[in-house]
Amino acid sequence: LDAGCDSCHVIHKSGASPDPEFRYHLAKAVPALCLDCHDVKDSSLIKAHQNQPFEKADCLTCHDPHQSDQPKLMQKFLHEPFAEKQCEICHASAKDGQVVLTQPTAKELCAVCHADVAEKIQKAKVPHPGAQGDCTDCHDPHAGKSPGFPKPDAVRVCLACHTDRAEESKKADLHQPAFQQGCAICHEPHGGTRPNLLRADGNALCLECHGPGAKPAKLEKEHLVAIFDGQVRLPENYFAKVPVLPLRDGLGHPTQFHPISDVTDAKTKKVTRINCLSCHQPHASAHRGLLVKDQEANAAFCETCHQEGKRQN
Repeated sequence: LDAGCDSCHVIHKSGASPDPEFRYHLAKAVPALCLDCHDVKDSSLIKAHQNQPFEKADCLTCHDPHQSDQPKLMQKFLHEPFAEKQCEICHASAKDGQVVLTQPTAKELCAVCHADVAEKIQKAKVPHPGAQGDCTDCHDPHAGKSPGFPKPDAVRVCLACHTDRAEESKKADLHQPAFQQGCAICHEPHGGTRPNLLRADGNALCLECHGPGAKPAKLEKEHLVAIFDGQVRLPENYFAKVPVLPLRDGLGHPTQFHPISDVTDAKTKKVTRINCLSCHQPHASAHRGLLVKDQEANAAFCETCHQEGKRQN
């Protein structure tokens, strides 16, 4: 940074390739870019990496290239064995310049410590196909920018497979958990019991954040907050952007006495089905408000349901 941004970046370098070299306008790809300054034969570097072949690794999976609160520019979140420099838990001595694990496969290695997650993946009533492979398909084993170390980040880890959602990310109004924080806020990434791997049923999913009784647990030491009984951890300022609905007895949005759940007519006993998804899209919209069918928030939208009131007026 002191040498100037152009020591690593080329201002006008771009292209259709999704590779980081082009996405971030880098002078060259990592690790070659890093090795322009950091000598792979430096004995202190070799010792710090415990004789593992770091010269072939993506340096940015462990290090932040610009700044960090941690020594050696480490990423914000570190896998405990890595943080404690207990590399021997996962790695044997390198052989022929290649990494050697202490278990036959990465999945078997992770299961040594994360047996509960491995069991959930195996026994899930609604399995996630993406969780059937190696854990390192989705997680970096060393460090990351967010809890759980999803790679390359908590959003794009899912979009690599869910390309239809990637198209939604181009819309103007993006739901914070979907395209700014990560799909795993609302979905269980390892498998679950509900359709679409949702963390809660119906409106309960949305009201975990938007309900008047939403009370995220504060994890002050980690500068995080937690929801869904601690299963999901979020930045401590996450709820600064979350509108809380003034609901009372299931009424109050978008106007004072408007219901947000099923309504039964007292005379005819006819049930009108209503839930959050009756009006809102969960991921993105062309207009503010995340309204279904990318409609604008105006009277015309309300009239799609309230035709009878329109005729009376």
